[in-house]
Amino acid sequence: MAGLKEMNLKRFSREPFWIALAFVGALVFAIVAGAYVSGITGIIIAMAPLALLLLILCLVNPYPFWLIYFILTPFTYLVQELFPTGSFVRFAGLILVALTIPSILLSKRSPRFKVTALGGSILLFFTGCVLSLLAFFELGPAFMGVGLFLGNIMAYWVFVNIFATEKRLRTVLDVLITVLAIEAVIAVVQKMVGVPLLRATGTLVDPNAFGFWLLPFLCFAFYFGLAARKRWQKLLYFGAYLVMTVAIPLTYSRSMILVLLPVQFILYWRQKKLHIFALVAAASIALLYLGFAKVFTYGFDIKSFFTAARAASIDWRFYFAKTAVRMFVDNPILGVGADCFYHKFRFYSTITPHIAKEVIHNSYLEILSGTGLVGFLPFLAVIFFSLRNLWLTRKHYTTQGDHSRSLMTEGLIVGFIASLLAHLFLSTQHHILLWLAIAIATIVANNSFRMLEARQGPEKGSSSPAH
Repeated sequence: MAGLKEMNLKRFSREPFWIALAFVGALVFAIVAGAYVSGITGIIIAMAPLALLLLILCLVNPYPFWLIYFILTPFTYLVQELFPTGSFVRFAGLILVALTIPSILLSKRSPRFKVTALGGSILLFFTGCVLSLLAFFELGPAFMGVGLFLGNIMAYWVFVNIFATEKRLRTVLDVLITVLAIEAVIAVVQKMVGVPLLRATGTLVDPNAFGFWLLPFLCFAFYFGLAARKRWQKLLYFGAYLVMTVAIPLTYSRSMILVLLPVQFILYWRQKKLHIFALVAAASIALLYLGFAKVFTYGFDIKSFFTAARAASIDWRFYFAKTAVRMFVDNPILGVGADCFYHKFRFYSTITPHIAKEVIHNSYLEILSGTGLVGFLPFLAVIFFSLRNLWLTRKHYTTQGDHSRSLMTEGLIVGFIASLLAHLFLSTQHHILLWLAIAIATIVANNSFRMLEARQGPEKGSSSPAH
C-alpha cells in the first residue's frame, strides 16, 4: 500500500445517505417479493437483494462493515454458550476478508505505488502462514489458523485507513487511555471489596488480558502527560498512568508484573529520575503482597511469587514451550500449521494431554512452531520495520525541534516494546493489540513524512511513505 489516501469528506458525508436509501429500497423489494412467494423460495428471494447490496457495499467501501464486525464480536462471545456463535465469528471474518481484498487492490492505483519494507514483510508473513497449510494434514483447523492471521493483517489495513490522520489517531488513543483508566479504577475497587484471593480484572474476564492491555497504554499515558502543555491534561494523563500502574499488581498476572518493572525503569531512566522508579517498584511489590497476603503463607520471595496458588501453571508453561520447540525442530521450514499447536499437541505430549489448556503462552514460539522459518522471519521483520518507522519519526520530530511530538512518539516506542515483551508470556489470542501497535507505527511515520514533504515542497526525491 503506497502512502495513505486523503479522505474525501464530501464522499464520506454522502455515503450514509445513499446507503440508507439503498437499504430501504432493497428492503421494500424484499418484502414485496417475499409476500408473493411462500416457503424457502420466498425467503431466498427476499434475502437476495439485501445480500447483493451487502456485497456491493463491502466491495465499494468495506471499512464500516469491519467496524461493525469488531463491535459485534464481543457480544457474540458473551452468548456463545447459548448459541453457536464461535463459528459465525470466524466465518464472518473470513467473508469480510474475501470481500475486502478487491477494494484494497483497486484503491491502490496511485503512480507512487511501492511495496515498502514493512508492507513486503507483512505480505511475506502471510505467505508463510499459507505455506504452513502444506505441513498440516487436518486442513479445517489449519485454514482457521490462516484465517485468524489474515484477519489480523486485514485489521492492520483497516486501522491504517480509519486512524490515518494525526488528529484521528490521537482521538482513538485518548479514548482507549480513558477507557482503560476507568477499567483500572473499577479493578482497584473490585479488589478492595472482593474476596482476599480475587484477581482484579475490571470488567474483563481474564486478569492476564487486562494487564496485557494496561502495560502499553500506561506508557502512552505517561509520555502524553509529559508532552501535554495544559495542566489539566497533565493531571488526566498522569492520573491514568497512576491508576493503571496500581491495577497491574492487583491482577496477580505474574508475567505482566515481570514486564511492568523494567518498563517503569525505562520510563524514569529516560527522565533521569530513577529515585521515583525505586518508589514505584517498592509500591508495586507492596500492593502485590498486601493484595494477596494469604497466598504467601510461607513468606514472600521469588519462589513463592512464581509457585504460590498456581504452581502447575508455571510447570505447564515450560512444558508447552519445550513442546513448541520440538515441533519446530521437526518442522523447521513450514511449521506444523498456523495456530495449530493445540491440534498437534496430542501427538507430542508424553503426559495426559487435557489437564491444562494447550496454549503456548508465547507468541513468538507459537508463530515459530506454527509457520516455521517461512513465517517467523518475516514476522520478526514486521516488528523490526515497525520499530524503525517509530524511531525515524521520533528522530525527524527531534531534528525539527518539535518536542511535544517527539515525546509522544517515544511513548509509542516504549509502549510497543512493552507489548512485545508481554508477548513473551502470552500467545496471539491477544493479537489485535499487536497489530494496532504495528498500524500506529505506520500511521505516525506517514504523517511525519507528509509534514516533511509539506515543509520541503514538491521537490524531486522527497521521502517515500512508510508503508
